Amino acid sequence: MQNKFSHILKERLDNRLEWREYYEYILTHKELAKRAKKEFYKDKPLMNLTLNLYFLPLNLFKYLLHLKAWHYYQMVDTEIEVLKKEMNDEGN
Repeated sequence: MQNKFSHILKERLDNRLEWREYYEYILTHKELAKRAKKEFYKDKPLMNLTLNLYFLPLNLFKYLLHLKAWHYYQMVDTEIEVLKKEMNDEGN
């Protein structure tokens, strides 16, 4: 029974590590896109303002998606810590 539980913990930990890598990938690319956009509109402030106002609902939606990704990343990171602690306690 103990061996099965430790196998389940290890399998779940591996899964969560993959998910953390996925969310790191998403957040990294969103940050790079934001930097590129900022650099592109550096010398075009009026166009930037106009497009930001025009696309305000879409920009708000994208921001909420970013918050969702960040939230899931933090949840997965916390779960990884809990699983590692549980595996250490299981080993002792």
